[in-house]
Formats: sequence, C-alpha cells, structure tokens
Amino acid sequence: MIRRPVVAGRFYAGFEKDLKVEIKKCFEHNKGPGSMPGPVVDKMTTPIGLISPHAGYVYSGPVAAHAYFAAAEKGRPERVVIIGPNHTGYGSGISVWPHGIWRTPLGSISVDHQFVEDLENRFGDSLSKDTTAHILEHSVEVQIPFLQAIYGNDFLLVPLIMADQSIDTSRKLASTLKEMVSESEPTLFVASSDLNHYESHDVTSRKDELLIRSIEKQDDELVYRTAHTERISACGIGPVCVLLRMFSSITSLAHATSGEISGELAHTVGYYAAVLDSY
Repeated sequence: MIRRPVVAGRFYAGFEKDLKVEIKKCFEHNKGPGSMPGPVVDKMTTPIGLISPHAGYVYSGPVAAHAYFAAAEKGRPERVVIIGPNHTGYGSGISVWPHGIWRTPLGSISVDHQFVEDLENRFGDSLSKDTTAHILEHSVEVQIPFLQAIYGNDFLLVPLIMADQSIDTSRKLASTLKEMVSESEPTLFVASSDLNHYESHDVTSRKDELLIRSIEKQDDELVYRTAHTERISACGIGPVCVLLRMFSSITSLAHATSGEISGELAHTVGYYAAVLDSY
C-alpha cells in the first residue's frame, strides 16, 4: 500500500531537487537554526520527542528546522512515530496507517507494520488501522521531508492521526506508547501542531506565549485549560500532551508567527518548536 504525497507542490516543493533547496533554506533562514545539521552517523541511545509545526514551508519551515536540527544532534532513530491532528474529519478517534510505504519527492519510507499491529491490539477500539484519515491530511506528511533531509530513508514510520484529542485519549496513547518503547530504543516521537490561528500578530504572539508557558510546565491539564480559557486555537493539543506525558524534560527552541515571515500581520498563525527528553 502506497501513501502518495497530497501537499507536495503546495505546502512544499514538488520535485526532489527543489525540495532539497527549500529545506536547506529553512535551516539557513534568519528564523531558522542558521545552518543544515552535519551528517548523522551515531544511533540514538534513548527516545526523543519533538514538537514541530505543519504549515507550508515558506511559513513554518524555519521554525520546524529548529526541531529537526535538535533531533539530528541526538542521533539516528530506527523508528519515527508522528502524531498529528485531524483536519479533515475522516477516520476514527485515532487512525494509524497500517502498512506499506509513504512516499515524498525525497523517496519512500516503510511503515513499521509490526509496531502498528501491537499498538492497535494494546490500545483498543478507538484506535484503528484506517487510511481514510490520512489520504488528504497534511499534518503528518509535512514532517517527513525534514526527516528524510537529515536521516535519508533508512527508518521505519508510524503515522498517527488524532481526531479524538481529549485529555483522556492523549493520556491513554501516551501510556500505551510508553509501554511499547523501552528506554534504550532509538525511537523519535514527533507531535505535529500549529499554535494560535488567524488572529493578528500581536494577539497570536500573546496567546502563544501563554500556551508555551503552560507546555513548559509539562502539566497537561494546564495546557488544555489554558487553550480553552484563553481561546487559543492550537490544532494539535492532543499530540503535544501525549509527548508531555511521555517525557520529563522539555526545551523550547523557537517561536514565530506567519506574519513575521510573510509580512502579513493582520491574520497570522503561530509556530513553535521544542525538543523533549528524559524518557
């Protein structure tokens, strides 16, 4: 089964050569880390988590580059679990792509079907092998070319889409994944989320600061409460809180709004990157 890219040519360049150039520019951008990471040779020695945005690369790519630069410094994973929000409404509470490959202009990545089978058996009914949630969804797809740019295609992929982002579901997913992945397994977890949406740069910056402060406290109840009471329209609270339950240390790396990059300050989206460890 092949999952072909649906936002290549829109969210990021549709051809290999152009995409490599675009990703390099994200790393070198003045809102990015400043340079591409060097070759990643050593294997990760413990699981690592990332929070990374998922808009078009022209907007969120430089912030995402901070997350992937930090990942490169931690080593090479054997498995990458990407947890994204559901923007389409299709699929089940949590939808996992069952098997086969995911393709981008940079090549193909194999799905870790054995891990998927185990996850479905352990989690229960609200998580299912389901391709419908993934066919038109971008939140997982846009992370993959960054991974390929630093690691090549030699890792296994577990793509998860959360339609049910309740705190109970995020906690259950966190505990299930934690049971499945040992402290010594070289697994990278990516929570895909943008922060506040479609308000002015000043409003988005203020709201994002409140949400980031709550994320840094690693209190999932506080994160949900802050998003609700302050009306912060972050789309991936569930995926973010999965990682907050799995790791005991977080380092914020970068934040920007789309307005800082595009110059359009009236209607902006917030982007945030962080790395989590101490599994």
